[in-house]
Amino acid sequence: MAVVQHIAKKAGRRIAKGGVGSATWQKRIFLCNWEMTLVRPGKPIPPDTVVFRVPLVMTKFDIRNYLQKIYNVQVYKVNTAVMPGKRKKYTYIRGLYDKQPDYKKAYVILANDTFQFPDIFPSRKEQKNDSEVD
Repeated sequence: MAVVQHIAKKAGRRIAKGGVGSATWQKRIFLCNWEMTLVRPGKPIPPDTVVFRVPLVMTKFDIRNYLQKIYNVQVYKVNTAVMPGKRKKYTYIRGLYDKQPDYKKAYVILANDTFQFPDIFPSRKEQKNDSEVD
């Protein structure tokens, strides 16, 4: 029994406690515990580029797979940049700084599509024009 479990662990499989005869092979399900946040870019960028804020441990390969497998988005290229967290100086204590944690930005270039950030909050001029028409 112990030898079978050792061999199964080396093979990357797990055997149920019942033994080989009553073994039910466990299905492995990938549950992603990362979150990617869509960020409005600060500077003008090409229309086929999207900016995300991602965890520091995510690599370019992980970002590409995340978007392609979960959201079916074809990705041409991924560029990443680690951004330092902002520092805050406490004026009432000499030499004391507080720093927010660093974060990573991912610039994803789409293969076939273009992306325009949605206009969730229309400007006041558009709202006035809509009310005048009614």
